[in-house]
Amino acid sequence: MTEPGGSSAESGQHWFAGRDVQVLLFRINRRPYAGPETLFDDLFVPPTSVLDHLEEVLRDPRPVDSGRRYKRTWRIGNKRFDHRLGLFTGMIGWARSEISVGNVFNEVTDEWVDRFTSSDITAVAPFAFRADGRYLGILKHSSFEEKTLAHVFQEFLQRGERSRPSFATDWAVEPVGDEQEFIDWMNSVDSVQSVEFIFRRPNPDAEREFEDLFQRLDALEASQIKEVIAARDAERGLNRENLQRDPSSRGFIAAAMVAFGYLVGRGTLDGGKVKYDQRERAAREEIQNVSPSWEGATAEVARAVARWLDRRQRSG
Repeated sequence: MTEPGGSSAESGQHWFAGRDVQVLLFRINRRPYAGPETLFDDLFVPPTSVLDHLEEVLRDPRPVDSGRRYKRTWRIGNKRFDHRLGLFTGMIGWARSEISVGNVFNEVTDEWVDRFTSSDITAVAPFAFRADGRYLGILKHSSFEEKTLAHVFQEFLQRGERSRPSFATDWAVEPVGDEQEFIDWMNSVDSVQSVEFIFRRPNPDAEREFEDLFQRLDALEASQIKEVIAARDAERGLNRENLQRDPSSRGFIAAAMVAFGYLVGRGTLDGGKVKYDQRERAAREEIQNVSPSWEGATAEVARAVARWLDRRQRSG
């Protein structure tokens, strides 16, 4: 059977072997539990180490379903935690069973008759998570979509957290943004009608570069800040150059790009409406000529995440 993405089981090669494949980048955020307060809140202290925390909540991960018409059952496995390197790797994928109808000839009755056969379709990819920065990279199978991957991985974490005797964390898996892609989108449309920023409560150990936004959240006792900048003149749209220079907008954009929230841009092109949604356009790091083995591909995903993180740190 041909697997989704074009690889063939008969070829003896994994779907990624020898190909140039992109790694989708996400951030795993740990936020304080936002549920009702209890008398035991002071006892619900999460592990300081994010790797220890992940190891706890993913000790026995339950399957997660996605889709409606064509339901896919996702599982996470092959988990490896390297506390010395601050690295967590594994494999994530989905499976779906299908019933197909074929025909066989019955020599006894001299008739063609239906034959129902069951088959499983699967799509699996390696992933790697780096504790420094809490960035997660997943090799992009052709059937994977950013929103679905983020939802599924987050569900694994949330379900594991809720199964613990006590919990104090809301997990979030959010696509990292690509600022240049957003700028390219703005420059490609006829007009930018609005830009919506969502800034969410960060990790307790988040970067201090967003200190002003953190303090604003705390002062307002808010879980998130939402700001919408809308064009005064629909035909002219927003001033794109000033949008990139405005200090407040710059802060929101920078926070969104490292997945402390996200941004959504709306514009017009050739008379129609167009949209840029960071949640559907995660940042990517390409791997060329991917190793044919699971172990080799997983190591290359880990190196791709490290490359992206190093580039981000050097760019400031």
